Amino acid sequence: MFKKIFKLILVLVVLGLILLSLFLGAAHLQVRSVAPELPSESELLSLLSESGPIKVGYILTSSQTLARGKISHTSIVLEWADGRLFMIDAGMDEVAAKDFASLLKKIDSSASDGNTLGTVASFLGRDIERVQGVGFTHLHIDHTQGVDVFCQSRGEGALVLQSTVQARLHNFNTTEGADIIKNSCLKLREFNAEKLNQFDDFPGIGAFALGGHTPGSTLWAVGFNNKVLLFSGDITNDKLSIDHNEAKPALYSYVLVPENVKRTAELRKWLLSLDKKERFSVIVSHDLDNTQAHLMEFKSE
Repeated sequence: MFKKIFKLILVLVVLGLILLSLFLGAAHLQVRSVAPELPSESELLSLLSESGPIKVGYILTSSQTLARGKISHTSIVLEWADGRLFMIDAGMDEVAAKDFASLLKKIDSSASDGNTLGTVASFLGRDIERVQGVGFTHLHIDHTQGVDVFCQSRGEGALVLQSTVQARLHNFNTTEGADIIKNSCLKLREFNAEKLNQFDDFPGIGAFALGGHTPGSTLWAVGFNNKVLLFSGDITNDKLSIDHNEAKPALYSYVLVPENVKRTAELRKWLLSLDKKERFSVIVSHDLDNTQAHLMEFKSE
């Protein structure tokens, strides 16, 4: 009797592993399907324009201390001379930020309690009405959930710029964020995922599909103060991983968040090669020290 039960358990475990492999395998194949040619240095420098943004700042919605440094959840706010604003990523509200911090503590024993500071809506205040466009480095929930509160305060009238890949190609980690955006107040404008895109109504910014981290991972490039700022999203979780070409843990990249590790390795080297040049600076979403080294905190008027 015991042998029959053991065999049954073994069969169930094997079947479970096969199903998990198929599930993760599909996600890995999907993210590997997105690897367009990277833009040239001259293409990126073409973003420098007298009509580009006059201010680029960050909003810190929450943070958490780890052994390696402080992880942050930020939104980037660009401002033009006529008062228009563009926001990259939306962070989370207080409840979602606390849930995220609790989950991270279970995964990383070095993690402290999370520190929630507010939402993009509370930081923007009345300036939220000036936000004419929104973009996302990718659609994980910690970058998208703040759209709910944003829309409650802003209402309709703002665009969301997404590559065809980000708008249409999702996996089990990005579906929830994609649904938040799809059902939000934001009006979708898709752009070509195969090239660097510039936008007439938002001069000085460009976007192109990266792949690597998620199918819809997108790099936003901004010409500002005679430099091109490269917002690399979660291609790495901190700037040191670019500087020292360090990959994420295998459990993360192969199981928790299926990544194209060959592509992320290529992107780390490419980003570092640009960051070493005087006219480029790479800014990593979750690295607060890196963000603060290049940007001032956004202040509502």
